[in-house]
Amino acid sequence: MPMQKAHHVLEREWGNLRLYFEDCGYLQNFNLEDIRNSGFLSNGGEWFIANLITMEDKLPKYGYSTPEAVYILTVLATIAASKLGLNQELAYDFGASYSLVRTGLFAYNQPLNPRHVLFSKIFSPFGVVASQWDINCEFDPSLVKKKLQIVFDKFKSWQNSPPLYTQDLVSLENMGEAWKEWNEV
Repeated sequence: MPMQKAHHVLEREWGNLRLYFEDCGYLQNFNLEDIRNSGFLSNGGEWFIANLITMEDKLPKYGYSTPEAVYILTVLATIAASKLGLNQELAYDFGASYSLVRTGLFAYNQPLNPRHVLFSKIFSPFGVVASQWDINCEFDPSLVKKKLQIVFDKFKSWQNSPPLYTQDLVSLENMGEAWKEWNEV
């Protein structure tokens, strides 16, 4: 029974990613081999399965704002980003960043890095709004899809031309300085 439940949750969450990432490229149906080959599974996948089930059990009370959701969404979004053409490092940062904006939380065992901040700023310039995706809230999936496409295209541009990433970091720092000055007035 737990395996059926885990498989159901996995199918649903992959289906959500296929919907949200639709404008980024075509993602095939869920394939268990993608998870097995991802490098995220340890102990034969028991940790992953346990997190799927716990995430599902907590969903009615906490939505996606749980450590289990952070882990599951990071893994699945990383796999999706990789399938859509990002290299391993960028795919992981994209997956972790997606999880951050989706849950409002970041992985406790990984430091927040500049790509996560840039993803969040591009996706939601005025702050992370995980509640947009809360299972009890209405939201506009076409807007989410468009925002994800913009962010994904930015990650692809960094992959294709690494100096663009440096330029975007400088731009973000300059924006931060401008806001700091504005707040001091």
